[in-house]
Amino acid sequence: MAPTYNSSVFSPQSTVFSHLLYPHTLIPSYPRLSSFVPRPSSLVLLLFFLLPLSLFAQFDAGINDTINPGIPVTLTATYGLIGEGVAIDDNGVEGPLPIGFSFSFFGNIYTQFYIGANGWISFSPNQNAKGIRNAFAVPNSADYNPKNCILGPFQDLNPLQAGGPFIFYRTIEPDSNKHLVVMWCQTPLYSNACRDSLVTLQIVLNEGSGTIENHLMNKPSCPEWNDNLATMGVQNETGYIGYAVPGRNATSWDAQMEGWMYTPTSADSFQIAQIPYNLQPIVPGEKVVYRWVQGTEQISSQQSVVVTPAETTTYYAYITLCDGQEFMDSVTVFVIPYIPTAFTPNGDGLNDEFRMVGLPPENIAEFHFQIFNRWGEVVFSTRNIEEGWDGTLKGEACPEGLYVWAIYYQEQDRHKVTNKGTVIMIR
Repeated sequence: MAPTYNSSVFSPQSTVFSHLLYPHTLIPSYPRLSSFVPRPSSLVLLLFFLLPLSLFAQFDAGINDTINPGIPVTLTATYGLIGEGVAIDDNGVEGPLPIGFSFSFFGNIYTQFYIGANGWISFSPNQNAKGIRNAFAVPNSADYNPKNCILGPFQDLNPLQAGGPFIFYRTIEPDSNKHLVVMWCQTPLYSNACRDSLVTLQIVLNEGSGTIENHLMNKPSCPEWNDNLATMGVQNETGYIGYAVPGRNATSWDAQMEGWMYTPTSADSFQIAQIPYNLQPIVPGEKVVYRWVQGTEQISSQQSVVVTPAETTTYYAYITLCDGQEFMDSVTVFVIPYIPTAFTPNGDGLNDEFRMVGLPPENIAEFHFQIFNRWGEVVFSTRNIEEGWDGTLKGEACPEGLYVWAIYYQEQDRHKVTNKGTVIMIR
């Protein structure tokens, strides 16, 4: 069981936290299960808890398709929900913003919150906290320090650096209870010496239970600025009651891929325990990088890709979230190699149309199917995979005989033949 704390004064030497190394491998027998792949580093060994199953459901490469050879299929990877970007001044405070539900904090109920640029949220305006950048130990009643707040952690960040917005929020409702997720994604540290060191974290408010989750993907060390001091904790609206994670109370530290839970045990106290690291799936604007891989070749860096396989093929989709966490999922396009070479449009309900297979039809895009007679005239044309040729032209029956068909894939206003063949119409 993870240790818990109920005192505002902690001894970081009194507790030793154990972590489990989770080696992630691809398992061929489970190709539809999303995988999390930690970014390798020669400098840091990433130790973290076993990840819950919900983490694996965040990224989806789509459902498997079944097609005839050459049918263009649009594969689209999806990750979470779009977060609302927040533009904020250096050392600024932005709000009020809607929580999306009623949330209890230190015995009071709130429906709005404020975001501080330096990694904190509050339930009060904290006007005097604007401009404050130095980490402080909680509890702290100084007028200029933020109060009624969650510090996740408080450290000097620079949200005005190019590439913003860096801060996002969204209320999500994956089950019966809602969650407010506030995210700092690839946020630069303020110091010029450490500006390439990026901070990614989430503060999560849970409806009903009143619990608070704090997930750190990356909190780098920057001893060149403010002695690398940072505070991870909570304090009430007066600043006379506060609780901090052990060793994280205006001290020098760094962290990667870890999670903490604050559980209220009374109106004035919280229990703090380490939990499995698990970012909630909100998409921070352009800071999600997609790539599609076929075999060993990367075929796209977009969220969607159009493929036209001639044989059954598995495609692998990857995303990198906030330049630090990578997810993978796969999708298989099953190809039915047999295309009928004859059909009989005689109205008996059997083999009355000549058509192509493309399931599910909503994944078939940029599709153009044409049939030509022996003189090269187009007798049938469609862009709808569910539409087949019934052997007529303008309502009149076409003669029996051999016809040529072709499937075109439209790319940048150009047509490319992806498959062609012949079919005999027999009446």
